[in-house]
Amino acid sequence: MVKGIAGKIAVIDLSQEKVSTIPTSKEYLHKFVGGIGYAAWLLYRLISEHVSKEGRPPAPFSPQNPLIVMTGPMTGLAAFSYKLAFVARSPLTRLLGKSIASGTIAAELKRVGFDGILVTGQAEKPSYIIISEDDVEIKPANHLWGLTTSETFRVLEKEEGNNITAFAIGPAGEKLVRIASIVTSDRRIAGRTGIGAVMGSKKLKAIVVRRGSRSRQVEVHDSETLRKVNVEWVKKVTMSPRARGLREYGTSGGVIVFNKTGNLPIKHWTLGTHPDADKVSGKTYMENYRKGVGRKVCSRGVMCSIACERTIRFDDPKYGRYEGKGPEYETVAMLGSNLMVFDPLAVALMNNLCDEVGLDTISAGEVLAWLTETYEAGLIPKERLGEVEPKWGDYRAYMKLLEMIAYRRGIGDLLAEGVKKASEIVGEEAEKFALHVKGLEIPAHNPRLYKALCLQYATSNRGACHLQGMVMLVERGVKIPEYGLEKPPESVEERVEAVQKMQNLSNFIDAAILCKFGVVGVVGFDTIVRAWNAVTGLQWSLDDLMRAGERIWYLERMVNYLLGMTNRDDNIPDRFVKESVSEGGAAGLKCNDFDEMLTKFYETRRIRTKSELAEKLREIGLEELVPSLEYVRLW
Repeated sequence: MVKGIAGKIAVIDLSQEKVSTIPTSKEYLHKFVGGIGYAAWLLYRLISEHVSKEGRPPAPFSPQNPLIVMTGPMTGLAAFSYKLAFVARSPLTRLLGKSIASGTIAAELKRVGFDGILVTGQAEKPSYIIISEDDVEIKPANHLWGLTTSETFRVLEKEEGNNITAFAIGPAGEKLVRIASIVTSDRRIAGRTGIGAVMGSKKLKAIVVRRGSRSRQVEVHDSETLRKVNVEWVKKVTMSPRARGLREYGTSGGVIVFNKTGNLPIKHWTLGTHPDADKVSGKTYMENYRKGVGRKVCSRGVMCSIACERTIRFDDPKYGRYEGKGPEYETVAMLGSNLMVFDPLAVALMNNLCDEVGLDTISAGEVLAWLTETYEAGLIPKERLGEVEPKWGDYRAYMKLLEMIAYRRGIGDLLAEGVKKASEIVGEEAEKFALHVKGLEIPAHNPRLYKALCLQYATSNRGACHLQGMVMLVERGVKIPEYGLEKPPESVEERVEAVQKMQNLSNFIDAAILCKFGVVGVVGFDTIVRAWNAVTGLQWSLDDLMRAGERIWYLERMVNYLLGMTNRDDNIPDRFVKESVSEGGAAGLKCNDFDEMLTKFYETRRIRTKSELAEKLREIGLEELVPSLEYVRLW
């Protein structure tokens, strides 16, 4: 028996307005852990069934594309485990869509009796779902449609009471903007791969959990051992130098170091450093605009000694009054230095706008940079832009463009398609300025500087992502000796090995479902194994964690193959391979050895032919996936 689970998943067919449940399979928890892994398994089953019957997968905005929301066995029980996984076919990449958000709703969902939610169909009119103790109800949301995320939560609290937690989409999700996010009532964001647009396509505005008087804790295998491990875990994180930096300045504290080392995106990755970059760092926010203690945890009741969210306030004659969340690193990098906007108040307001309308700040920053560079090159005529002219550093123009994207107005309708499709529409010359992998916009870490990161971006199952492996930390000197990662990789073979190990470990973390800030580089995985075993009773080893992550990587890869991906989609933008910058820590560097690394990656992952992939699937206990190879092509 697997402990740490509620035992069932809510199944909601919005087309038929039917609610049912399915049991949480203990067999597949053994294989895929929970969270992202279990959700990918549910997606695989639905996609493969559709392909076998129809000869093709369901379209991203079709009623048959499921939205899957999953917790994991450790959610709400272990330290640093208050997250939800969101999975569907991505409308942005048309491949595996997955995103993770922190929030109180993760633990509360389990406490009212559900490990996850599987939504299919399409509501006839705007709706929201409310989940109470062992009960699920679909309610009309006409009055919520068109509201921003914070407005939505205020109305829901007024109607349903204060004892609720939720997640919702903003106008961008409703308008099927392909870079739309999902926002929790704790204002944490599931930003990547356009999952918010999947909710919008189903006319699903929000999912709400009401904690009732009978809400219960999920049973664990060994509560006393878990308590001791949690205390030890939090203490280790508290003492970690990396965690101390996050606690003091938040993730945006990294701007100062990254500007020096060459990791910061500046002017769409065409400059290597900038004297004004520090103005949008977490240090600047905390020294000048701190609200109270200046930090906040991501959900109520979470066991966390980092509290990486910044809380800020200002009352400025130019920008007005603001009080609330401060921007994270990826946001200040992609909407700040990437666009040459070095005013911290401007970046904070751009971040707030994205959260309110429901836009992924990473993708938004890339499409705005692409537009600016493409316009400068004369590839988009001024008359097509209307009254807005994008210029580097012009905060007001970018604010207007963000609003136009969210509501698909004017040029915003083009940008709402994401950088890959937008560039294809404009034409071949514009595509060279589009920085993405598999359609997902490049995040704010430099693959020229970190060679293994270049391979990680290319082979990530959701497209360009720094979190689907975190190999950059190993390249920066973080040691994970229990898995043989004790120094930065130098050779092609060492980089490939590091990428694969970190992909596998990240998959386990996302399935468990844990905060990476509380794990990678701050505690050993022996602590994670002990916590996992105390919750579930499975008595896994360190090797079992790695094998579970490996199974999830191949499962996700098979989902992508069924959705039409081939190995040829594992690539990196030419800007990082053929171009370099002349100043800063990354001066003169490029993604060299990429082709050699990729060839070695295919060899060691054994995905060059169907026969060797089938053999690998059987070897790791995924023989049931082998029949799906009939419907895929690798090249």
